[in-house]
Amino acid sequence: MAGCCHGPEAGGIPVEKAGAMEWVRLGVAAVLAGQGMAFGIAANLSPPSGTERWVLHGVLAVSAVGVFLLAGIPILREAWVRARAGRVAVEQLFLAGIGGAFGASLHATVTGHGDVYYEVVAVLVAIYTLGSVIGRDRRRAALECAGRLRREFERCVRLTCCGQRKECGVGEIAEGDRVWVGVGDGVPVDGVVEEGVAFVRETPMTGEPLPVVRRPGDRVLAGAHVVDAPLVLRATSGGRERQLDRLLGAVEAAVARPSELQREADKIVAWFLPSVVAVALGVFACWTAASGWRVGLFNGLAVLVVACPCAMGLATPIGIWSGLNALAERGVAAFSGAFLERLARVDTVVFDKTGTLSDEAFSVVDVGVAEGFDREEVRRWVGAVEERSRHPVAAALREWAGGDGGGSGGRIRVGDVEVLPGVGVRGRAWVDGGQMEIALGNRGLLDAGLKGDVGRVLSGLRRPEGHVHEIFIGADGRLAGVALVRERMRESVADARGMLAAMGVGVRVMTGDRADSASVLELEHCEAGLTAEEKARRVEALQAAGARVLFVGDGVNDSVAMASAFASIAMSGGAALPREVAGANLYGGDLSSVADAIRIGRRVVGGIRANLIYAAVYNVAGIGLAAGGVLHPVAAAVLMLASSVTVSWRALQFGQALASRRVAGPS
Repeated sequence: MAGCCHGPEAGGIPVEKAGAMEWVRLGVAAVLAGQGMAFGIAANLSPPSGTERWVLHGVLAVSAVGVFLLAGIPILREAWVRARAGRVAVEQLFLAGIGGAFGASLHATVTGHGDVYYEVVAVLVAIYTLGSVIGRDRRRAALECAGRLRREFERCVRLTCCGQRKECGVGEIAEGDRVWVGVGDGVPVDGVVEEGVAFVRETPMTGEPLPVVRRPGDRVLAGAHVVDAPLVLRATSGGRERQLDRLLGAVEAAVARPSELQREADKIVAWFLPSVVAVALGVFACWTAASGWRVGLFNGLAVLVVACPCAMGLATPIGIWSGLNALAERGVAAFSGAFLERLARVDTVVFDKTGTLSDEAFSVVDVGVAEGFDREEVRRWVGAVEERSRHPVAAALREWAGGDGGGSGGRIRVGDVEVLPGVGVRGRAWVDGGQMEIALGNRGLLDAGLKGDVGRVLSGLRRPEGHVHEIFIGADGRLAGVALVRERMRESVADARGMLAAMGVGVRVMTGDRADSASVLELEHCEAGLTAEEKARRVEALQAAGARVLFVGDGVNDSVAMASAFASIAMSGGAALPREVAGANLYGGDLSSVADAIRIGRRVVGGIRANLIYAAVYNVAGIGLAAGGVLHPVAAAVLMLASSVTVSWRALQFGQALASRRVAGPS
């Protein structure tokens, strides 16, 4: 056991702070790219001469160098790191395009022959910077959120050997130490209850929707919250060996791993970049032998320029942002364009249950009133007492009671409501001039001596399939009634299941709740009683078998599975950590939007691929013209302009179709 005196310990994890300068650099690059493109096309279509040519070309060259120095250094740095590791990466393709564009443009400026492509430098730098800034911000946000959650449970109150309370860092807690947790406080350690009885909300860690009673001998995990009475815990592990730490560590590791899209892009670049460079070198060698090094250099650099298509740089973002806007209209706020491509490839959706398939609120299924009591009177008593309660079930009972606190006519007045730890609540009510003690709670009320024919009341209730919670109602020590309360399934569950099935997407449920509670979903693939690690392992197993999993959840215990999944969506009303880990947040709670999102992702990716095929054909033709030495400056400018305009127009047309919701039907 640790001694009585310890120094404080700093909590949290170091996280790189976001800089506004990154967005400033991106904005400057984008502005200069747009202006450079306009002036570059003008310079190629109607080449100036004399001093005007030197001034215009000089401004474009200085602009390109300035953009690269301002925002392009990370490309150079990352390309160098990958090269030293013996890897071919996207950054090297960007550098090849940037170098080719600038080299060919500089050659044209000095010799007076050929097109200038200075604006391509700014376009490529802006595109790369946008993707890296968004990706870095999402990773930073997830790590910061994990850090905040870790810091929330960094401090605790340890009971010393002489019974005194001493605040300390959880890192000072050793196995066997005693920790005091007050009402409303978070549980800072994994431990066993030694003293006290209380309701403990474990939803973030286990998925159990309602607070559960924890008594001496029961295990409690760090990350839970004590609802109504203090507890004394005996730590079963060190303060840095909690399940919460393992969960957050797994999330941080998953966020730090390279995305699958990045790995796939690197695979493409691994063969595309050497091929383009080989063609450019071959063109340079052939034309140098035939017509001299100036012609060979120009034609070789022209190949590098044409191989980096401006059309893709313009049209692909238009398609992506159109798709992101269509998602937003349906309540799905995505954080990057890469999320759309992931949606397009999803073939399995895994839902959490509590807070995802079920509503945040609970509903009263039925209320039975004992013989000798009036139903309307019981309704008023319940509403009056629960008006003063913070328990999650209280809202459902208040709704059943009419939401007016039971005070219809002003004849009921309730004094202070007393919390019965681990059982329920009890209040003194003044009814029609007399006093009455009203109590509501679990079966602990019966153990405390509540009298009445419980079996008769229960037998008259309409009990639905699945798990329900029994809430006993007492009046002056007598059983007045029993209420059945259960989770409320979202109305959109059935529609979402039908839409996903029509699209050929499999549906599964993974929940930390009990099997009897999950059975109401009537799904073939429903796994209950899972820990956070078990959810993640099952998602990884599905993906190892070839599935592309979209995980939809809302709790901290979903975060590792969401980070491990191919794509993930967090409910906007859920915990902060899953909202940061996920690729998108769902607002409004309409689960049919999940199916809509997959359909939109498929349509967007299909449209972008069609545009990429068109642009690829243009690239191949352009490379052929460049290699043949027949890429006249005016013809090159017209071809680039026509390609960019055509592909951009196609992307805009598709965006309008998405905005008008003309994407109905299975995809």
